[in-house]
Amino acid sequence: MWGRYLVVLLLALTPHAIISVKQRELETVYQWKQMVFGFPTEADRQEALANGNLVPENATPIDVATHSHPTKGSRVFTTIPRFTTGIPYTLALVSEVNESNGPVLQAYPDYSWHNSHGSDCDKITSVFRVAITECNQMFVLDSGAIGTVQHCPPQLLVFDLNTDTLFHRYRFEPSTYVAGASLFITPLAIVHDPPPKGRCRKLQVYIADVTFHGLIVYDSELNTAWRIENKFMYPDPDHGSHTIANEKFILMDGMFGLASDREQLYFHPLASVSEYAVPLSVINNRTNFMNSVDAMPQAFRHVGKRSSSCAAQAMDSQRNLYCVTFNPIMLTRWSPNKPYNVKYEIEIPADPKLIEFVSGMKVYKNDAGKEELWMLSNRFQKISSGSMDFNEVNFRILRRPLDDIQHTSVQDLSQRLIFT
Repeated sequence: MWGRYLVVLLLALTPHAIISVKQRELETVYQWKQMVFGFPTEADRQEALANGNLVPENATPIDVATHSHPTKGSRVFTTIPRFTTGIPYTLALVSEVNESNGPVLQAYPDYSWHNSHGSDCDKITSVFRVAITECNQMFVLDSGAIGTVQHCPPQLLVFDLNTDTLFHRYRFEPSTYVAGASLFITPLAIVHDPPPKGRCRKLQVYIADVTFHGLIVYDSELNTAWRIENKFMYPDPDHGSHTIANEKFILMDGMFGLASDREQLYFHPLASVSEYAVPLSVINNRTNFMNSVDAMPQAFRHVGKRSSSCAAQAMDSQRNLYCVTFNPIMLTRWSPNKPYNVKYEIEIPADPKLIEFVSGMKVYKNDAGKEELWMLSNRFQKISSGSMDFNEVNFRILRRPLDDIQHTSVQDLSQRLIFT
């Protein structure tokens, strides 16, 4: 009798009343007041200063990616696009050496890849984001632009993280971009023949063109790329004005955040509150778009609306989609098994001060096989308004384990009920 009564009582109580579960917190892995650039030699530093190629206050980190290697250990990469001059290198490793403003960066793969500043297109000009695959390869998306000047064609550089050497280079054809109008900012790589059985030769890389509003698909087997356009890739003029931490700014960015569950590509413009999707089977077929970049419009769908704009996004293996909304500042989770709307937008507890404008986001599987969410926040609203204070912490790389989100079931919850 008492057993049946307790079961009924448990079912009647709300989870918040009977469950005590310790929430995961965001871990600040690295933080900076101002970016700190290391150099191979002091002579290199002095030359960069003399030439105006080292102006630390001009540097804004955008992306984060992490990788673990049996002999090299865990390494964290970040990107510093050349929005303007004064950036000595645009892709870096975060070292464990700290100075007063934060950890010292080191150029990747080395300084010689970065010091042409657009005069040598065999080197790296400007990188917004990268993608690291299970094949120990890093796909570096080089926009080729410094500020608004297109110095070089956009290119995709593939580095072997076992040897830190260039494995493959693909320069995009003029048919896939418009010089001075296009800006390639976000790569998402999907490997179809991963290890241990596969040979890492079959993959696609999906690339967001943020300013000319398009999607580029690169196919490794064909070693070619094609352009796709759709009305959903454009910014929404009603959502181009943003507020973060009570500071207003205007950013009419189009195609921006990409994520995939290996069946659909999910995407959104930054100036939008909507999420969209298209089947990979459609965009992976080059012949669909050979005659027209805006073919197959019926294949693209409006998934739903979130509470506010967000920038970067990422999806885990359980098909949870993560992003950080602007106003209010919230780390959110959504499952494609639910309707995409505010009702099913689940807030993950996080200190808003840590996640002011998350421009880079990745789901990373650690050595224990557990997934973690990595983010880079950069307080872009202060950069836009000119209110950046370099006496404060402005840039952060953050980490949050996802096991509490991914592995909560009814059975798990019942085992956590404690009666005192």
